Amino acid sequence: MFRLHMAVVALSLVAEVFAAEPLSNSWREQLTAEPEWQQYFSRSKQLQLLDQQQLDHELSQLPQTVPTLPIRHLKFGFPTEPDEAFWLSEEARRIAKVIVSFQTPSGGWSKRTDMATQARQPGQLYGTEANYIPTFDNEATSTQILWLAAFLPYAPEQMRPELQQAIEGAIRFVLRAQYPNGGFAQTYPLRGGYHDAITLNDHVMTELLSLLNKVATEPQFAFVQAGLRHQAKRQFELGIALLLKAQIRLNGTLTVWAAQHHPLTLDAVQARAYELPALVSSESAEVTLLLMQLPEPSTAVIQSVEAAVAWFRQKQINNTEMQRSDKGVRFVQKAGAQALWARFYDLDKQQPLFVDRDGTVVSSMAELSIERQQGYGWYQSHAEAVLKAYPGWKAMLARDKDAHL
Repeated sequence: MFRLHMAVVALSLVAEVFAAEPLSNSWREQLTAEPEWQQYFSRSKQLQLLDQQQLDHELSQLPQTVPTLPIRHLKFGFPTEPDEAFWLSEEARRIAKVIVSFQTPSGGWSKRTDMATQARQPGQLYGTEANYIPTFDNEATSTQILWLAAFLPYAPEQMRPELQQAIEGAIRFVLRAQYPNGGFAQTYPLRGGYHDAITLNDHVMTELLSLLNKVATEPQFAFVQAGLRHQAKRQFELGIALLLKAQIRLNGTLTVWAAQHHPLTLDAVQARAYELPALVSSESAEVTLLLMQLPEPSTAVIQSVEAAVAWFRQKQINNTEMQRSDKGVRFVQKAGAQALWARFYDLDKQQPLFVDRDGTVVSSMAELSIERQQGYGWYQSHAEAVLKAYPGWKAMLARDKDAHL
């Protein structure tokens, strides 16, 4: 047994939808005759082995058999949007070195790990959760790439080669992680189970595609090798095509997206017990905003956005405020309150879906356990940004149409 595992102790246009079982690893068996997919799986195993071998080598040089854990942090410990004074400080230089020290040999970073206080030590895990080393969950990897790229112009000359190498290595890691059909799993190298689903949950898919678009187009990534930037552009476009195919059609009408889609069929699939196959509002809003940012939207993109906007308008709850207390959550009428959308909607009647931690479906949020009422965002307002951006997007389309007459 690898010592790393011991630490666990311490394509149609749209996808058809079905009531899915939790994702198993059997989907990979359907691809035994697909060379591109087999190369992908082989590369995933090689990178996982690379990470494990590095840790095993360090442990072999130390008087210990089980790796130690780094400091846990809800995010990463470093400021994500500092001002120029910070970028010029000695503290920024120190943190940059700490961040680089936590980059796995495969090229990514982990979540819920303090990457500001102390550099990673030999024999230490690269993250606090062994099954998420490395991962894209909770903004991991994309956050570190963007942070280091933002710091790079302020870094001392002698630091820049190492930083550039770390950034380019991480970009290659992201490109390798993308499925041949354009999707991204929650965690790479692949870990199995629902982690292998094409993941929109917590904005994994949109964050990574936005990152690839920045690598391909923005001046801050001009130092990246031209071939890598071209590859980022191609794979960004592949990911956009995947999102268009994954948009769920119910009763003949395009709606929005699920939190997790099957890697092959693109059906909505289950993640944790309380995350059943369902339409999702917040992640679908992020997908829609991403599509609205495309400079020359195709007919398919326009149809996708229009369908999503219509769905958001239909589902929005106005003049209602959600109030939390130690007794649970209640809703009160309040004129002008921020619009709300349920996080999940069932795939039958498209009504709000509430599921307790044990997987029990209940008819309202009030019937959930207090822990689930307070500990999960069952109603959110992310879709409001889509409705605010929509008039400007429509005006842009009209201008572009007039310009081509």
